[in-house]
Parts: sequence; structure tokens; C-alpha cells
Amino acid sequence: MEDRTKEAEKIVSEMNKDFELSKIEEFIKDNKISFTHNDKQYRVRLLNAREKEELDLLRARKFGELMKDKNILTEKEIMEVSSERNLEIGDINDQIKKSQSELEDLNLKLGEAISKNVGEVVLKEYKNKIEELEKIKIPILNTRKNLLLQFSLENQLLNYVAQIITYLSLEVMEEGIWKKAFNNFEIFQNCQDEQLIEKAATYSLVLQYV
Repeated sequence: MEDRTKEAEKIVSEMNKDFELSKIEEFIKDNKISFTHNDKQYRVRLLNAREKEELDLLRARKFGELMKDKNILTEKEIMEVSSERNLEIGDINDQIKKSQSELEDLNLKLGEAISKNVGEVVLKEYKNKIEELEKIKIPILNTRKNLLLQFSLENQLLNYVAQIITYLSLEVMEEGIWKKAFNNFEIFQNCQDEQLIEKAATYSLVLQYV
């Protein structure tokens, strides 16, 4: 889930970074994203009212199941246990916030340096520090946090909801007609084509971010 979310954010970020509005409009048409996989045409779309009701029902049922399982801990409980075992998630959160604040400050300084034309040496120094935070330090901290929380009740529920949204929204073109790609959720879960599912899941998340 985390990797798909980052990929979805990256796609939207790349589009917005260059202010390529036409690119976004071309990619997403009528709240749908079409793509080709193994010579077949697929698309994901925003859920309609009936599907949203189905999603809410399934989410509520899953939440109830998870709550009844005493072996599944909430994020709060995991943080308490991790503290006892010297795996302090709170410390990681503080480091992430500190690094993000440092990143914002560096971006401001870089902007000022560019406007003042201070020279390539200074600009390169700022850019290197920004790149180190964006591509190394912050991702590592987030990975450490996610590894500790990946089996939390909240994270399992989020992963389940992402699967349901992908299942409900994924369609395939057959004989000129868009049809549900999978007849039921069980078939979707047992699909062996991981590339199709990953691609569809990422695109369905993109729709949520735009």
C-alpha cells in the first residue's frame, strides 16, 4: 500500500511540477484512467453511489473482524510495545518532522539564493542537501516507521479498503464494451497477475489525489 501511495503521489507530483494541466487532462478523462496491459484495454474510475455504499459496508465488516482479533494491535498499542522494546516510533516521528521542517527551510533558502543569483557553488550545496533529505533520510525514516506499523489494525484496514476500491473500479474492454474485470472480490484476490493489480491499484489512488 505504501509503495503504491508513493507512486501515485509521484505521478501527480510530476504532472503538477511542470504545470502540465493538459497532461493531467489527457491522463484522466471523465474521472477515469485508461491503460493497456497484455494487449488488453483496462480502466479505473471513481466509484458511483452504489459502489460507495458497498465499500462502506465491507469496510465496516472488516473493521469489526479486525477489532475482534486480539492478536492484531492498533498503532497506539504498537507504539506502546515498541517503546518497551526500545523501538521508539515517537522518536522516528520527531525525526521525520524535523527533517521535513529542515527540507522546507532549505527550499526557501534555495529560492532566495536563485533570486539573488549567488552562484552555482552555493546552489549546488543547497540542492545536494535537499536531495539527501528527499531521497535518502526521509524515505529511510518513513520505511523504519512503516515496518513497525505495517501490521497495525489501521494499516490492515487501509490496505483492505485499497483492494476493494481497485476491485470495484477496475474494468476491462471486451467486444467494445466496458465490463467489470472481476466478477467478485474473491476472484480479484486470487488473481495471479500481480502487475495488473499493482498498476490498477496505483491508478485508482491517482484518482484520489488529483
